[in-house]
Amino acid sequence: MVDVGIPQNPADPEQSLRRLLALARLAPYDFALRIQVGEVLVETGETARALRVLRSCADYCTLAGFPVRALWALKIVEMYAVDPALVDRGLNLLATHYGREPDRVFGEAIFEMPLPKREPNFDDLPERLEDVIAELEKRATDILRGVSFPDRLPRFPLLSELDRGAFVRVLRSIRLRRGPAGTVLAREGESGTAVFLVVAGRVIVTKRSADGLSTTTLAELSEGEIFGEMALVTESPRVATVVADTAVELFEIPRSVLNELSTDAVQLQSALSRQVCDRMVNNLMSLSPVFRVIPLDRRAELLSRFKTRLVESEEDVIIEGQIGRGLFIILDGLVQVTLRKGGKRHLINWLREGDIFGEISLLRRTPATATCTASRRTLVMFLASEDFETIPDEFPEVVEKMQELGEFRLLDNIYTLA
Repeated sequence: MVDVGIPQNPADPEQSLRRLLALARLAPYDFALRIQVGEVLVETGETARALRVLRSCADYCTLAGFPVRALWALKIVEMYAVDPALVDRGLNLLATHYGREPDRVFGEAIFEMPLPKREPNFDDLPERLEDVIAELEKRATDILRGVSFPDRLPRFPLLSELDRGAFVRVLRSIRLRRGPAGTVLAREGESGTAVFLVVAGRVIVTKRSADGLSTTTLAELSEGEIFGEMALVTESPRVATVVADTAVELFEIPRSVLNELSTDAVQLQSALSRQVCDRMVNNLMSLSPVFRVIPLDRRAELLSRFKTRLVESEEDVIIEGQIGRGLFIILDGLVQVTLRKGGKRHLINWLREGDIFGEISLLRRTPATATCTASRRTLVMFLASEDFETIPDEFPEVVEKMQELGEFRLLDNIYTLA
């Protein structure tokens, strides 16, 4: 992946402008296309016209409920180091409309009508380049007349949890990144230092099987969706690989932004934790042997009984000899399992995402047979023992699978100690 400031595919500027005009005539409401017009105009030396286009796009997208695209336009202006005041104005406008306010009610995400799939016509374009540029500028800026805007704007992904001041500080720290199709954007097992928001294009999220011989596709992500958020929540290695399925534009939010936000970081951390939970729960449905036995239409019902909790490094979640508090499922992180024998503590297992623990004490109603300690910051789902009472009757297949795992784990512990 490269910074957007580095040209990737230098092309004939005149040819690019003619192609954009043909597309703009075909799809007059494609505002992502209009942002590209602004970028090409900058590259061809038409800076004043480019600024008018990008400012119009940023203003329209802000008011019409497309905040990610609005920031995209502003970051392109910032990239070319022109008119910082214009960027500041746009960032503050975004914060005014999408930052957290006590009485603000957000609406649902807004989706555009499908664009026509006809082939563009290049035959009736103006002959003079100046006429091409003039029509492009007019089409790309004439977007506010007679438009009605939504009463309730959607949330800006993650950032609408922040008040106005923190919102602007995060916007300033975001970097615009770009990668062609096939670019590996995050690699499973590697450390992560940022979270990414897809601006344009599509990415594929995959995970290796336990034996490393196959991969499972977990998700396809597009505009407005987030990946890599575990890097800012649990600080753990990447749990999946993300590859650009098409050419992509991304926003990168570095981990260092949490330090800069100080007390405001709690708001962003909370939003990231919820995002992590949603993502990992979806992954869990594909990976956990416990949840795979539940019919698809009943999984959400069971998951709604669980609560999420962030466990700090070195924290004992379950203590050997004490009555267990309930069932735990690891969404992300690492837990070590130890047993005391002969006055010493012995390491007998490591648990990772998708693994469950606490089931032996829960099912047998006996003290815990081992101590489970977080080896690094770990995100878990937790079902308290009192909330488990109705599970055997409602989800007998889950209890049966838990019993199988518990019996195997007890035997494995015995052999390990021996």
